[in-house]
Amino acid sequence: MIARIIEFCCRNRFLTLILTSFVVAGGIWTVFNIRLDAIPDLSDVQVIVFTEYPGQAPQVVEDQVTYPLTTAMLAVPYAKVVRGYSMFGYSFVYIIFEDGTDIYWARSRVLEYLNYVTGRIPKGVTPQLGPDATGVGWVYEYSLRNGYYCPKHPDGMYQDPEQPGQWYATREDAPEEIRDQLERVRMFEHGGKCPWDNETELVLAEYDLSELRTLQDWYMRYELTALEGVSEVAAVGGFVRQYQVVVDPDRLLAYNIPLNQVKMAIQRSNNDVGGRVLEMSETEYMVRGRGYIASLTPDQVKEARSAGIPIDRVRAQQGIHDLERVVIRATETGTPVYLRDIAEVRLGPEMRRGLAESAGEGEVVGGIVVMRFGENALQVIRNVRHKIDELKQGLPAGVDVVAEYDRSALIERAVETLTHTLIKEMVVVGLVCILFLLHARSELVAIFVLPTGVLCALIIMHWMGINANIMSLGGIAISIGVMVDSSIVMVENSHKHLDREEDRIKEELAAGHTPVHRPRAELIIEAAKEVGPTLFFSLLIITVSFLPIFVLGEQSGRLFKPLAYTKTFAMAAASVLAITIIPVLMLSLITSRVLPKEWGWRRNLSITIGVMFLPAAIIWAAPLGAYEQHRHWIMLAWVVLAGMLLVPQKIFHERVNPISKVLQWIYNPFFRFAMAFRKRLVLAAILFAFSGLFPLVGTKNVPFVGAALSRSFPALDTAFPGLGREFMPPLDEGDLLYMPTTDPAISVTKARELLQQTDAIIASFPEVHHVFGKIGRAETATDPAPLSMVETTIMLEPDREKWRKRRFDRWFSFLPSWVIDWSGLSTFWPEERPITIDELCYGYGEGDNHVPGLNEAVAFPGVTNAWTMPIKTRIDMLSTGIKTPVGIKIMGDDLDVLSDLAERISAEVRTLPNTLSAYPEKTVGGLYVDFNIDRDEVARYGLTVADVQDVILSAMGGMNVSWTVEGLERYPINLRYKRELRDNLPALRRTLVATPGGAQVPIAQLADVEIVPGPPMIKSENARKTAWIYVDLTTTDIVGWIERAKALVRDTVPLPAGYNIVWSGQYEYIQAANRRLAIAVPAAAGAIIFLLYLGTRSWFRTVLTMVTFTYTLAGAFWFLYFLDYDMSLAVVVGLIALAGLDAETNLVMLLYLDNVYDTAKAKGRMRHFQDLWDAIYEGAVMRIRPKTMTVATTFMGLVPLMWAEGTGADTMRRLAAPMIGGLATSFFGELVIFPAIYFIYKRFSDLRREGKDYWPTESGSESNHANGTATATPAS
Repeated sequence: MIARIIEFCCRNRFLTLILTSFVVAGGIWTVFNIRLDAIPDLSDVQVIVFTEYPGQAPQVVEDQVTYPLTTAMLAVPYAKVVRGYSMFGYSFVYIIFEDGTDIYWARSRVLEYLNYVTGRIPKGVTPQLGPDATGVGWVYEYSLRNGYYCPKHPDGMYQDPEQPGQWYATREDAPEEIRDQLERVRMFEHGGKCPWDNETELVLAEYDLSELRTLQDWYMRYELTALEGVSEVAAVGGFVRQYQVVVDPDRLLAYNIPLNQVKMAIQRSNNDVGGRVLEMSETEYMVRGRGYIASLTPDQVKEARSAGIPIDRVRAQQGIHDLERVVIRATETGTPVYLRDIAEVRLGPEMRRGLAESAGEGEVVGGIVVMRFGENALQVIRNVRHKIDELKQGLPAGVDVVAEYDRSALIERAVETLTHTLIKEMVVVGLVCILFLLHARSELVAIFVLPTGVLCALIIMHWMGINANIMSLGGIAISIGVMVDSSIVMVENSHKHLDREEDRIKEELAAGHTPVHRPRAELIIEAAKEVGPTLFFSLLIITVSFLPIFVLGEQSGRLFKPLAYTKTFAMAAASVLAITIIPVLMLSLITSRVLPKEWGWRRNLSITIGVMFLPAAIIWAAPLGAYEQHRHWIMLAWVVLAGMLLVPQKIFHERVNPISKVLQWIYNPFFRFAMAFRKRLVLAAILFAFSGLFPLVGTKNVPFVGAALSRSFPALDTAFPGLGREFMPPLDEGDLLYMPTTDPAISVTKARELLQQTDAIIASFPEVHHVFGKIGRAETATDPAPLSMVETTIMLEPDREKWRKRRFDRWFSFLPSWVIDWSGLSTFWPEERPITIDELCYGYGEGDNHVPGLNEAVAFPGVTNAWTMPIKTRIDMLSTGIKTPVGIKIMGDDLDVLSDLAERISAEVRTLPNTLSAYPEKTVGGLYVDFNIDRDEVARYGLTVADVQDVILSAMGGMNVSWTVEGLERYPINLRYKRELRDNLPALRRTLVATPGGAQVPIAQLADVEIVPGPPMIKSENARKTAWIYVDLTTTDIVGWIERAKALVRDTVPLPAGYNIVWSGQYEYIQAANRRLAIAVPAAAGAIIFLLYLGTRSWFRTVLTMVTFTYTLAGAFWFLYFLDYDMSLAVVVGLIALAGLDAETNLVMLLYLDNVYDTAKAKGRMRHFQDLWDAIYEGAVMRIRPKTMTVATTFMGLVPLMWAEGTGADTMRRLAAPMIGGLATSFFGELVIFPAIYFIYKRFSDLRREGKDYWPTESGSESNHANGTATATPAS
């Protein structure tokens, strides 16, 4: 069938070219429209149920809200984990669903189950769903700040970033050629003179944090939320304006007014109503009764605007005035008692549980843009930035929006890293092809499959909704060399057929015969059909080898499935292109000239020059927009491409090709040696394959000999401890996240002080570009952070050359400095490098001195530091709840027992080697003021428990009793006692409770008041309370550390009945991946064996291919050992890719050996050992060029991945490393071991099949060839 497809495409060239052009056009469109992100969204499908329960302690929230919700959510279909957080005033319930669950189906089911639980939670408490976002949804963070501005230019001025001292009042004042690069400056951090005229004094914009928060909540937030792809815009920091009614209990007593009456009076004095319509004079009038507090008349608005007073400030004063005139009741004499008679009305801040700070310079108001699930992150960020630029026009003078965290920089760095690597790979592959074939147009045919195959893969990615990120592009990157193999073999085989036809014609002419010339098209089609089926099967095997990746689940599946998909797409595209368009291009381009010779050299030269340089001139003159900086490269690419297509080029015979001659000269002695000592060589290969166990599992774990060797040679244990095990290599996001653990009972004031101090210290490091700190939670359900949780986002300097340098010795460092400078050795092997992120965090040695890092600089008493990455941390915390690589969860019922177990376990694991820190999150550490109500005393006064609790709730804690409506803005009205009556126990005990008889009773007579310890926050998992231990390691061998820690904890910390330990963090991902791979890898191996047999119809070839893979694996393991890489999922994926690659190269080698053997046998030239030897010689030595080309292109396509730098480079290196190491040993094995095994097999199989007479004598020719005394003559 494959042969028929090839012939059909060659007979219908125009149709094939048209269809290919449509595919290319679609691919180019996709390049500009595909979704971009830094990494795949690794978050679980999750639904957040968020409940506000203002003023309630964590234990109350847990008992009345979180526990009923978590128990109900356990029954939701496909929910695998239900995690609850109860903190002061808030409840968070995270429902984590099985992979593949549609997020909107999950949200609808959660809503359905919320209806069942509504009756089990307190009245007035309304659970609501969080945003339809994931753990990677925080894509953009900004802050609102005020500073100095020029009164002559309140809307800002323009600065040329390339000339910092050059300022323009308007964009039009600048020269036209630089207008697009101007930056608008609305605010100056320091006072002084206006930089435009150096005369006008800068003025400070006097906006406090409350007014900035108002701008964020009622101006910025909704405009940004309306953007496509934005799920939520959360505010953090600043103060929410609150009308505070501070009641004097003595006046309440004097007027005999209960607190509840004050509450009712405020609520009934703040409303607008409608009175339907009236018809007067044939006109309809809508009736309304205006009673909103803080509402302004049109005249008041007009006066404020004419006076230049902000409307917000006028409304605030009007609100205070209206509240003061609220009537509570009238006295016996008819005198009204106003609210101002019993309380002070003032503006103040609402209680807050989070704040933001920037670079240690003070508090700011922040905004967090949360992206909707499945959206294009880069496009969302671009839309947000564009909208913010528009919104800046409406901000007051001196107020500006500053970007604090922008993920687009990470996305662009990640995509740029892979894009540059892809381009390098294509260039290297192209150079290899042209070097071997010495024919530029043949090289174009061979590498045509690369850009076209990549475009096909991008089309399918876009259609399936797969983002372009470091993993999906990485799948294409590791496929580049393999994609071109099929076209290389086809092109090279067509060259071989043309060479053979040339030799045949010369032989017939020399013999005096008149040769019959076969059409070139027929020869090329025959060459394509000869190798096409085998190549198609080999590419199919590579595709099947990736089946284990598709069965991975959870985070490992979400991480590597995009890579597996794109590699599969790329390989499928390459295989289809190899049997469709490549044969068509071979017919058109594998020729000495494209332009007909009959046209004459002048005409052909004119056409060639015109096609090369006229479009280049157009490119030179045409505006290229975003590609302006690449103008010269585009011109050069066109000139080179046109020249390669049109300039006449001779097709060189392989025997005069210098590369082929050199390769045969090098390979010949190795081949002869292998054939002479074939049995010993096979034994050596078996031993080498066995040796791969030493770097993989360690000396003592090697079967049969490991224990004995370990006892006899203890140094071997140290030399070969085995590869460590980790889930994934660290992803360099280019930014850091500082997440220390502080005292759970920390106050807002102390938290602000700590945050500002740590931010200032971190910002002082030269490697730090910017710092944005947050403590507590933002106003979003995606942030269940207690007030004790610090999250400081550290934007690092993107230019690593600006980082401090660390010197280290090279092999030549002992030489005098003048020798090093003169020789230029340090140019190729620099003796210094920028410090790494780990060294920035934890310090490094410089000679005998230790240079402290961030961790030592912010080592505050009572603070346990943790350093991680922003995206990784949010994913981990929402998936497992753990922010460090390893977490230990202790499950049980009693928080005191859990706290004790956590302390004991953390103390034990700290003693293990490679433990950087192990600290338990305190489950008991908060402080409670408990009012233990005496039911008998309450009954004696005719009260109920609820009556006393209402006083505690409203008077002490403060209660929002209503909301003002001020245009678009809404602000709470809070009722409370004076602060001095709430800030100590004696004052609390004097709080008055009104009885039904009108008496006022101190609460101390109704309840015992005491301070007791309690939980600052309660965490639960599947309705069981948990205590967490965060563990940071200095090793990447997570599995090995956990195995040792498990044994230690099991022996030293006995668990009470009803308690258990769950080892969490990356360990969970590793275990889940291992369970699936244990089933998937054998299944994939079986599928590969089946396809090998289907393609070769020989169990010998199938077994040979699979057995030699063990030799290939050994090379991969040794290479990993020398690079000091741990066994991670990225390495496993590289090994899986290596399996398919090895099968492909083995099949190509077997194809050449079988073709020559079958040809010789068909011609009756397989009668003795010499014939077999000659056949293998031709199939191996004389066909060294295509084998070397395929391996060289694959190898050179992978090498740029090892040199890659930047975001995602660590992952790509671990993908490529096993493939490079295995490919090197595989290539050596195919050239040296394969022929020996093939000879042994064919000799004995033919002897057994044909009988002893088939090999009449073992002539001396074989030994002569083996010793190099005879020259093999290849069969024609």
